[in-house]
Amino acid sequence: MKKITVLISIAAALLYIGCSHTNELAKYNLNSKRVIFQNNVSADAARIQFVDETPAPKEKEKKDLVSVLASVGSDILSETSKIKIADAVSTDSVANYVSEGLANALVTFLNVTPVASINDNPDFVVETTIEACQLVTGTHGVKIRVHASSRIIDRNSGNIVWDDSETQTVPVQRNDGYDSNNSSTMNKVFTAVQLSSLSEKEIQKIVDDAAKNAGRLMGETLREDAADANKK
Repeated sequence: MKKITVLISIAAALLYIGCSHTNELAKYNLNSKRVIFQNNVSADAARIQFVDETPAPKEKEKKDLVSVLASVGSDILSETSKIKIADAVSTDSVANYVSEGLANALVTFLNVTPVASINDNPDFVVETTIEACQLVTGTHGVKIRVHASSRIIDRNSGNIVWDDSETQTVPVQRNDGYDSNNSSTMNKVFTAVQLSSLSEKEIQKIVDDAAKNAGRLMGETLREDAADANKK
């Protein structure tokens, strides 16, 4: 059997949706201030969820699509396979990676000082919450969707200084030795069944890579907001 190498495509297929946003950085001085990072996972995201977005085929398409739908959709995964995938994914790890992207931006562009405990008397609290973590399947193959929200809170007043909400949907692709000149979509599609055949470590890495992308996007939004704040 040919070894399957999982690739996360971050190019044009990468989709993000900004759901909400607050920027009051111009009103607060975060430079050299102590900041504590707190990560949370919502009840809905405690375990990865399975979402099948396979469209119902039209009558005349059923013959052509029946084999494709059967090989790609998550509905054919056994309960054992779903449990394996869900057990492999630590959504706490997902939260850590999203938070890390935001933390890197805060340190780089606002020169904050991270502290480990509330006993260190931080000036600001940065909360990151994973709202959803999904394995999305369909005729497109397999995608990982991570929805996260973050906010910066001024401890003195309790006011929201900054918040952002982002969704990253990252396609999982495969490279298993096919001719690179063959551009067939089916050569690139990574199915739910193939995903379930990977090791738990490989599955977690795929999801973590999507979380890293969400964190980088959150950090980039913060950088842009900090630049805007400096103009005011």
